[in-house]
Formats: sequence, structure tokens, C-alpha cells
Amino acid sequence: MEDIKSKPLSSFIVIPLLFFVFLRPFFSGLAYPKLELYYEIAIISLAALTFILNVKNRFSVLPKTFENFPVLFILLAYALSAAFSINKTNSILETLKFINLASIFFIVSQLDDRQKNKVIKTIVIAGIIISLYAIYQYYWGYTRTLAYLKKINSDFLQLSSYARDILLDRRAIATFPSPTILGGYLIMIFFLGLHAVTKWQGNKATGKILYLMPIPVALLLTKSLGAWMALIAALIVLFLLSYKTIRHKKLVLLGALMAIFLGIGFILITRWERLMNLDNPQNSITQRLNYWRAAIAIIKDHPFLGVGPGNFQEVFLKYKVGLSTNTRYAHNIFLHAWAETGAVGFIALFYLIMVFLNKARIKSRYIFLAGLAFLFHNLIDNTYFIPETGLVWWILLAAP
Repeated sequence: MEDIKSKPLSSFIVIPLLFFVFLRPFFSGLAYPKLELYYEIAIISLAALTFILNVKNRFSVLPKTFENFPVLFILLAYALSAAFSINKTNSILETLKFINLASIFFIVSQLDDRQKNKVIKTIVIAGIIISLYAIYQYYWGYTRTLAYLKKINSDFLQLSSYARDILLDRRAIATFPSPTILGGYLIMIFFLGLHAVTKWQGNKATGKILYLMPIPVALLLTKSLGAWMALIAALIVLFLLSYKTIRHKKLVLLGALMAIFLGIGFILITRWERLMNLDNPQNSITQRLNYWRAAIAIIKDHPFLGVGPGNFQEVFLKYKVGLSTNTRYAHNIFLHAWAETGAVGFIALFYLIMVFLNKARIKSRYIFLAGLAFLFHNLIDNTYFIPETGLVWWILLAAP
């Protein structure tokens, strides 16, 4: 069988794909559900067209390996769980969201290496623009928003703890629903930016890396301790993988350690009360512990098929622990997947992750680290289930 990945995909597919990939971080599906639905339909249609063209021109659309099998396994888990869902409407919409992301995976898996690099560069360019906007928002945008609220005598800040967290504590969100989601997005963009830079040689690479500077700055301004810790964990892995090549570059290592400690210090100082006061019902650590307890209770009652895709929020109040705020997600990728899609979904997801890590570790260091940082972050957050960040993850799966 001929290796279909050796052939470039038609520009009739690639150009719309690059457009959709670039557009993705600039709107939130939570804020614009209709636009989100249109976007999903467009991506699925593009994948269907890719399938048709491949059948017509190449007589095959599957790689030689079983790389697509874990994705099909997850789709099976969604279908089984949705069939017995406690709210089939939610499950259909969530399954459609998954099919959209799987469609992105399918299209990117058909590209050749040059085209995949174009997709990654497009993601990085969009990420730099988002980072610049986040920096502007933090230093100038919030000041104008607060001035406007004061001018109209709005009580919005008194009524919304979320608004106080963002506007008064000043945490960058750019176009994303929350600072932690933006942080989860930026840690992937950071490593993908390093991947893109490695494609240039000599002095060009040194010059290009300066374009990435807004990314760590914006990440710092999210004040997301979880995202920062995930980045640090991935950098530790990078150090372990690169020890032989960087052990003589002590200044680089010292600079990286200083940046890490300054970043952690900045976040702790600016969010000390919110992070360290465990009696505060808005404390991030307390909230997550309560979410996890609720998720474990749901799993105990629905171990095999879960409550159905998209239904965690439907049953959360029944299992709610303490004063935790309402949530759509368990803030842990494995607990959430198991609670919604059962043991089959959990096993399928774990299998998918193992396949990716094994392949990416061998073929592309920075794609491996981007995916690893994303997974570290999703042990305490939910960016896997957010389309703006989930799309980047599914591209990572297909990129090596």
C-alpha cells in the first residue's frame, strides 16, 4: 500500500483549513453558541470533502498503522454513553463537538510534513496575536472597563465574583472564557513556537525566537498557577531529555530558573488570598478538591457508561460537595471522561494519550512537550473539553 502521507493534500482543502485554524482562538463557543455550531459544521464538511477527494485520488484514506483506532475507540465510547444518556440533547451536542475535533485530527493526519508545519505556524501566529491582545487588555483594557463601570454606577463587580477576579485582581483572559483556559492554550503555543523556530537555521532562528516573547508574558499575566506549574513540569521533562546537550550552558539554565521563580512569585503575591486561604469558598484548590469528590461519586453510581457526554453539569448539583461553585467540568481530564462516558471512555482516552506520547516523543520533541504540558494542566483543569484549546490538542495528535 502506498503511504498516503507522502503526498500533499490539495490546496482546495489546505487553505480553508488554515483559515479555520487561525480563526479558532478569536471567538468563544460559550459566548457565541450559534457561531460555534456553524464552525463545527464547516469543519466536519471539510473533513467529508477530504475523505471524498482521498477516495477519488488515492484510493485510501487511512495510514498503514492503527493511529486512527484510538480516535474511533473514543467515538464508540461517546456513542455507547449517548445511547443511555440522562439528557440526550446534551449528549448529541457534545458528540458533535467531538466529531468536529476528530475531523480536524483526520484532515491534519492527511497532510504532508510541509503542510503540517504550515498549520503549526498558523497556530503560533494566532497565538502571538492573542498574547499581544492579552497584554493590552491587562495594562490598558481593564482600566477603561473599570472607568466605564464607575461612570454608569454599575453594581456588576459586587454581584459577580468572576468579574471581581478578572477586573479587580487583573487576570488576562484575551478572547477566552477564563484566565486558566487562556493559560492552558498559551503553554501549548509556547512549545509549538519553539518547534516552529527550529525550522529556521542559524541567525534566523535567533531572530525568530524574539517573536515568541509575548507568549510567556501573556501567560504570566493570566496568573494561572495551574498553567504555570504545567509549563514548569514540561520544562523539567525537557531538561531531562536535553541534559547532555545543555549541561554546559549554565547561564541558560540559570536564566530559566530565575524566570520560573519570578513567575511563581508574581502569581503567589498577586493571588495570595485566593490561593492560600483554604476557608475561602472561592479558593481554587478547595474548589477543585470538591469537584473531584463529586466526580468520584458520579463514577461510583455510573461506572460503566457514565451519565452521557455533556451531562456532568446536569448531575453536579446532586453530588455537590461543600460550598463549591457550579461547574460544567470535573477539572480533571480522566475523572471527567469517566464520569460522562464511563469506563470505556476512560480506557479509550488513556489509550489515545499513550499512543500520542509514544509517537511524539520519538518524532518531535516540542510537539511532545506541548502535548505533555497540556495533559499536565488537564489534571487540574478542563481545557481538553474547550473547543478553542481542544482543537490545538487534536492537531498535536496528528502532527508528528
